[in-house]
Amino acid sequence: MHATIQKPIDEILGYLKPDEQVFVVGCGNCAAKCHSGGEPETEEMAERLRQRGVDIAGWACTSSGVSLCKLSIVKKMLTEEHKSETEQTDSFLILACGQGIHTVMDATDGGMVHPGCDTIFGGETVNDNFITEYCSLCGECIVEYTGGLCPVTLCAKSLLNGPCGGAKDGKCEVDRNRDCGWQLIYDRLRALGHLGEMEKYVMPKNNSRWSRPRSLTIGEGEATFKSLSGERKVASHA
Repeated sequence: MHATIQKPIDEILGYLKPDEQVFVVGCGNCAAKCHSGGEPETEEMAERLRQRGVDIAGWACTSSGVSLCKLSIVKKMLTEEHKSETEQTDSFLILACGQGIHTVMDATDGGMVHPGCDTIFGGETVNDNFITEYCSLCGECIVEYTGGLCPVTLCAKSLLNGPCGGAKDGKCEVDRNRDCGWQLIYDRLRALGHLGEMEKYVMPKNNSRWSRPRSLTIGEGEATFKSLSGERKVASHA
């Protein structure tokens, strides 16, 4: 699950050239769950741009539960079902994650694309209104040694070989409202009878200095993106 939030409309308008004909594409899976690029948001974006003078060739969204990263489905949707519209378009505005953007490129043989969303993290859909991050998609998974819990994500400092020592009552020193990632790992390994795994040394990673963990809470017309650097209120649609 990739969590996405829509870019501000003025930023999107800044991508478009005068007289550029645009086709808007949405995702019926992850972006739909985030209310950033499902069918209603895709149709609405097309109308918002049209009202601002953009030449809209049309719009399309994959079916409910179907990701925009499925190439065969996207190719059929854009080059067969909406062929008359996409043949005339100059570019595609994608309301999905970066994977969806590249899928549209491949499906249209290198068509010009514009991002309509920011991809903020990969996470677990806890329920319909809350998505939280458990994996940083770092490409070098070490959870074999940490009971399935990722220290890169759950520890605010991304420490790989134990806690920093600043936790108090099981809470992170960076944010006292959050559990210490290494406390969670210790409790998990102890419950599994695998505390010996903590004695193994993990080599350093070359990580970006992002704050984590992050979450996206979806409300009516508004979403809240929260990280250790603070909260960001964004429009989930409209």
